[in-house]
Amino acid sequence: MKGMNGWQVWAGIACLTLVLVAGCMDNDGADTPAMNETERAIAIALADPEVQENIPVDTGAYEIVDARPGRYKATGPDGTISWSGTEVTFRVTNQSSVYHVFVDVPNSVVVKHYWQWIKDPMPCIQTGPPEEYFSLEAAATAPGPACRLSAPYYVPEGYGFTRVQVFGEPCPRRYISYTGIDDRLMLVQTCAGDPPWAFAISMPKYTTVMVNGAEAKVGETQISWTTDDNTSYWLRGNLNTSELHKVARSVAPFTGPATPTPTQTRGPGELITPGKSHFGTPVIFWPDHITLKAGTENTGNIVAESREKGYGMVHLSIVSRVSGDTSLAATLPIPDGMELSITPADFMTYPKETYYPTITVSTAAATPPGEYVFLVHETWEGMYYGGGHFDVIVTG
Repeated sequence: MKGMNGWQVWAGIACLTLVLVAGCMDNDGADTPAMNETERAIAIALADPEVQENIPVDTGAYEIVDARPGRYKATGPDGTISWSGTEVTFRVTNQSSVYHVFVDVPNSVVVKHYWQWIKDPMPCIQTGPPEEYFSLEAAATAPGPACRLSAPYYVPEGYGFTRVQVFGEPCPRRYISYTGIDDRLMLVQTCAGDPPWAFAISMPKYTTVMVNGAEAKVGETQISWTTDDNTSYWLRGNLNTSELHKVARSVAPFTGPATPTPTQTRGPGELITPGKSHFGTPVIFWPDHITLKAGTENTGNIVAESREKGYGMVHLSIVSRVSGDTSLAATLPIPDGMELSITPADFMTYPKETYYPTITVSTAAATPPGEYVFLVHETWEGMYYGGGHFDVIVTG
């Protein structure tokens, strides 16, 4: 649905102001049909003073991306609340980020609004599945990004090579994957410098190390660097920093056999074949940290990769604040003035696609500075359920 022209929008708002339910009178005195619920939601959103501060309503330099039934859940000091209504999504002309507005139509009020910041260019929406190669030799000679295929010549014991995925335009890149018993080690290679795309999860809290002469950023479970020839790498895996750094230092252009494919076992007699047992299983990456100043709001991206088998509903929730990231961590109260939500918290997925839900954290000026750990839960219907943790860092 495209944006209305300015005169159409304001005519709707004037009608809404005069008579919310009944139709308005036009210039010849005849009744016009009453607005339907979607039209009323758009008019209510555009009449809201805070929305007008974010969207250039007066110039009409925006578009309505979508208007549909929406669900909003938030976790705060008073517990978790759930609300259903109409969600209107706007985009300002020449901007890639979108603005979500939740409207309670029966009560004619805006319940919630927030920006979903999208990096420019917009997230890489696949026009088709990636090409897949199940040996480094095959991937090295296949068409793909302009730079040579690189691979780690060291991986920890228990990991084995699984496959290389080659993505084309609009965001050409390679995924070189290694599967462990309970985890995956992934190297993303691009050939045009540090990628701005959404799959390259940001590291708000990091240290720097050297990787083969290049300065690298190291965060929790990930490391990224760009070489002198403008090739960029992003390595992610559930390894400690020193082990992750060791894998990164071993990355080099592929010239021959690299990293053997070991037989892995989960238990006596239970074999796991790399590229088979975990092949096609969907995965969800949560942000490690969201940092904001007291009295402000900030967001973080969740990346959900459906892969070959990820068909079904996904349910995401923030369960509680806890004292640490272990299974024995105690539940603690939500800090005063803090509210957390995920949008969308429930969504349908289809194979070989990537989805980007947003975590929004808002605080009051009185919210105490500190580092807060939150327990999260995820369910991919028909596939798995699990959980994890992320930190909210509030500065003074």
